[in-house]
Amino acid sequence: MKKFFSLILLCAVSSTACVDLEYDLSKISTDDIAIGDESSQFEVPLLKVYIGMGELTDVDGDAIDAVFDEADIWLPSQLPDKDENGNYFVSLSRLADDNEYVDGLLSGLFNQLLSDSERLDQMASLLQEKYFEDFSPLFPGTSQAEFKAEFIDQYANNEQKRPQLNGKLEELARGYLAKLDVDLPPISYNVDRVELSDDVVDMLIENLDGKEVAEPKNTLHMAGTIDNRLPFSATATPLFMPTEVTFTAEIEANNDANVLPETRIFADDLQTIVRGLTIDINVHVDKYYPGRGFDRGTDGSQPQLSIILHLIKRGALKFDL
Repeated sequence: MKKFFSLILLCAVSSTACVDLEYDLSKISTDDIAIGDESSQFEVPLLKVYIGMGELTDVDGDAIDAVFDEADIWLPSQLPDKDENGNYFVSLSRLADDNEYVDGLLSGLFNQLLSDSERLDQMASLLQEKYFEDFSPLFPGTSQAEFKAEFIDQYANNEQKRPQLNGKLEELARGYLAKLDVDLPPISYNVDRVELSDDVVDMLIENLDGKEVAEPKNTLHMAGTIDNRLPFSATATPLFMPTEVTFTAEIEANNDANVLPETRIFADDLQTIVRGLTIDINVHVDKYYPGRGFDRGTDGSQPQLSIILHLIKRGALKFDL
């Protein structure tokens, strides 16, 4: 038997929280209530966390979408690796320490600059805006305003000069790609308190089996999903402080239903959580899918990561009033 309850709705957005208490158990007059048995399962909505684009940066504080938008220009459109679904990706860890891997990417980039006028135009615009000083010794007498057109002409038509240009491009590309962070700075949320009555908490924890029980029947778990709109796969590890409750979840790119592992919690964990908590979320980026772009929504407010958590209570619910 499975029965669903909606006892808690807590929304944490940009380090704030709102709580709706939907049940008034004080009106129940009986002294001893049991619902279900040891085969029962009850699901209780717990927590929603929305992470916006403005909260995602690299270690230097630069917006993560801008960082990877530039990476798209340094990377070729044709990539060597693809996942089990046939989608091509870049392994960020290999960018930092696999020279042969980066050699292949740069070879593909140089070939594309010769065959794809749009990519050459994008590259020239990037160099003009951010890297003019690096290239100016190769273009004496050329102003920054004149640089883009001159670079396009020399790269496309001057075979003798092109190796020099590729040498400088390789230096800049290796430096940029190697610094792409696989570990994003921790994202932290503070939830001041949860307006959840002691009666409701007692109902959930009244008959929980302790850690010492070898084959527990009455348990409480945290579970949920993550909607990931970002163009990279990652592992996310939230820590619910001051408890030691934590888990690590694999998150697929552009997937709205990444399933989180069930994580067992105990009576003291829930009692602590409802009094207020800090959620620190560590994100380790694994695979990046260039060219997909970032889904910012129509007004830029689209959450990039939506974490939806609920409690699973197995076994009968018992409480005294």
